[in-house]
Amino acid sequence: MEKEPTLGNSPVENSPEYKDRFMELMEMRHRNAMTALKIERILAQEEQSDEYPTTRTPENIRVKKEAHEALEPILESLSSAGLTRKAEHVKEVVDGYFVSKITAQRAELELKEKLKEEGKEPTPQGIGSELFRQRTGVNPKKPVEGVRREGYFILAFFNDDDYLKFVEGLDRDESAGLFHRAMRFPNMTVDVVLSRHGFGNRTILHERQHFINDSILQDFTGIESRNIPSKKEFPLLAEGVNEQRAGVRKGLGGTKDELLARIRDGSDSVRATDFLGTDLYEYLSDEFSEDEQKEVSLLLKKIESELKSALGLFADNQSRGMLVYHLVDIPLLRFPERIKAITEYYNSKISEFTNFIPDENEEKQIQDKDTKRRLAELRLDITGDAYSVSDMILSSSFGRIEMNYDELQTKLKDVRIKLEDLRKNYYNLLAESRPE
Repeated sequence: MEKEPTLGNSPVENSPEYKDRFMELMEMRHRNAMTALKIERILAQEEQSDEYPTTRTPENIRVKKEAHEALEPILESLSSAGLTRKAEHVKEVVDGYFVSKITAQRAELELKEKLKEEGKEPTPQGIGSELFRQRTGVNPKKPVEGVRREGYFILAFFNDDDYLKFVEGLDRDESAGLFHRAMRFPNMTVDVVLSRHGFGNRTILHERQHFINDSILQDFTGIESRNIPSKKEFPLLAEGVNEQRAGVRKGLGGTKDELLARIRDGSDSVRATDFLGTDLYEYLSDEFSEDEQKEVSLLLKKIESELKSALGLFADNQSRGMLVYHLVDIPLLRFPERIKAITEYYNSKISEFTNFIPDENEEKQIQDKDTKRRLAELRLDITGDAYSVSDMILSSSFGRIEMNYDELQTKLKDVRIKLEDLRKNYYNLLAESRPE
């Protein structure tokens, strides 16, 4: 069984060797998370075309080639770590994305042709209302809007009765939206994201992550470690995972799926983890025995505690995506220590730059007003540049310019050189101005 690299060989946990190895491993995962987010953006690219969708259409060839090129660093790091089967599966995941995309593209094209033949406009309202009629056999009370994105359709509802009619039989009446894999219509089967209250950004972000987890990552099959060390706090869950108990595995997988979707949609640490005891998620609770449910509740409380610190760093949509891709291949039972490690890594990386910020108290002994002003300006310049690093590292961008991993390293090197110069100027001026 292939294992994820660990720090278990380090002789002393607080030794410099341990810390260096920790930073090295987390740097690799940081690069992989950046790359995964970039691939996600590449795959989402699309140009309108009336050509019948296949894997050989020019656009799909271009996007697939670009995605494979971006994927190389991940494949190399996995292969060098001995995770060859995992590397193969990751490549299959990217290739499999096009199956969902082409299925949805073809469904969209055929639906538009049907509407045109009936003398109807293939607008979002036309598409959404037609899918509503196909599913329920009646017209919606208010127009339903339908658009295809990537490998799925979004159906946005503007009347609650319409939404409840559409989800009839799905036992999700309380939901604000849902992702339904391979929903059946009379002439097609396609992945669908439903948004109960129009085009709600949080709902669509949330359900899109379910699409990624389910249809693209195949419920994390092949990328998640299959066995875990025994856990003193969660003995029943660890035993269930290692003994391949279907209920425990399914329950933990579903809980992880929901948790990642909530992280991605911008939820705080409490909302992200406080869902298992509700009627809406009874189907997850039912996978566990009563004692196992207690362990899951404890696990989610520990995850909530670590997320509270982490989400102070991962504050926007882009950085939330980074956090999700740090976690997609990690078993839920290992989330508490992994989230803690992620937070420690980024705090350490950012502090390498914020440590350049001088102590304002050192300026108090300076009497000359002009010198004090110049020192304050230098300190503010240092502070601004130091904190800009946080956005660069966590959002993979400089202003509106997106960066890959190598471009980020170059930019960070430039910032470090600039900070060294500014700090040198600051302390030279401070030394020259101190009273003798």
